[in-house]
Amino acid sequence: IINGKKLWDFEEHEYGVAGATDMLSELLAFGKDEMVLITGLCTPQMINTVDIVGVGAVIIVRGKDVPRATVNAAKEMGIPLAVTNLTMYTVCGRLFCAGLKDIHGEGKN
Repeated sequence: IINGKKLWDFEEHEYGVAGATDMLSELLAFGKDEMVLITGLCTPQMINTVDIVGVGAVIIVRGKDVPRATVNAAKEMGIPLAVTNLTMYTVCGRLFCAGLKDIHGEGKN
């Protein structure tokens, strides 16, 4: 759906909610357990914050060159990680059309 590349472990997971932000403070305030985070951030600190919130998976947008330290942190914490060349807007739209809801439970239907 997002023409992404798995950096590690995107198999056999189901997600119902997605949210997008490039601000860690916003993620801490509004993040949900098991959501898919769509972000342009690709630092190990982002993975640490994702772990605190309980995010289920991360999609890094805009074709960022993800540092090995970030991939390693995701592996250590068991957080699936992927990257796509698409913009945040496009990824959100595609996931919404595929049936994922936003953090407030709003969906396509």
